[in-house]
Amino acid sequence: MFCLPVAGIGASAYRGWPTRTGDIEICPIQLPGRENRFRAPAHTSMDAFVKDAADALQPYLDKPFGFFGHCFGARLSYGLSVELAARGGPLPQRIFASSCLAPHRGGYFGGGRSGPFTPETTDEEYMEELRHGCELRGEPTPPDELLGLSIQVLRADIALTCGYRPPGPGGTPLNVTTISWTGDTHMRPEEMDEWSAYGDVHQVLLTGDDFTHRSAPADLLQVIADGLPERTGVLTP
Repeated sequence: MFCLPVAGIGASAYRGWPTRTGDIEICPIQLPGRENRFRAPAHTSMDAFVKDAADALQPYLDKPFGFFGHCFGARLSYGLSVELAARGGPLPQRIFASSCLAPHRGGYFGGGRSGPFTPETTDEEYMEELRHGCELRGEPTPPDELLGLSIQVLRADIALTCGYRPPGPGGTPLNVTTISWTGDTHMRPEEMDEWSAYGDVHQVLLTGDDFTHRSAPADLLQVIADGLPERTGVLTP
C-alpha cells in the first residue's frame, strides 16, 4: 500500500500507521521539497509529479499494490494511476480516496469551493491556519521558520492541484474506495458521490474527522484489507 501525503506535509503524516497490516506492507511516499527531501524542489505540476513518481515506483510494481491518499494525496493517487495506465500498466488494485472530491471537479477542494488554503491565501493567513491545525491535533506549534518552509511546500502543492486538468470520468476505469468521515467539516459524504463515474466505486463512512486517518484506526485498516484481496510477496522500496 503506497500512501501519498496531504498538501504541505511529508511521509511523517503516516508515522502513526503500522509498517504493515496483516500481509499488506505500508509504504509512505516521501515527495521532494519536504522533510528529509527538503532541498529538492517540490513539484508544481501534476505532469511532473506523475512522471517522476511512476519512474521511481516502477521497480516495485511487480506485485499487487494499492494507493491511499487523503484530500490532496487522493488527487495524486488518481493522477499517478492515469499515468500508469498511459504507460500500459500495471494499475493499482484499488485507490483509497479519503475526503477528496472527484478529480474532474478541479482546483483545491474542487472548482472554487472555499477551503482553508487557496492560491490567493497570504503568508499570514497560511501561518494562522497552520497554527490552528496544530492546535486541533493537539500538537506543539513549530517555530515560524519551520512554518515558513511548510508554506513554501503548500504553495507548490496548491499550484499543482489547481493546475491539474484530469481526463475526467470514463477515461481510465479504476477500482476506488471513497472514504468519508462523520466529523469532517470540509467534506460531506455526498460531496464524494461523483467518484461513482470513475469505475468500480465503493463508498464507506467512518467515524472520525479529517485528521483521524493519521492514527490508522482499525476500521480504516479493515477497509484497506477488504479492498486488496490479492496480495502476494513483500514490497521493499
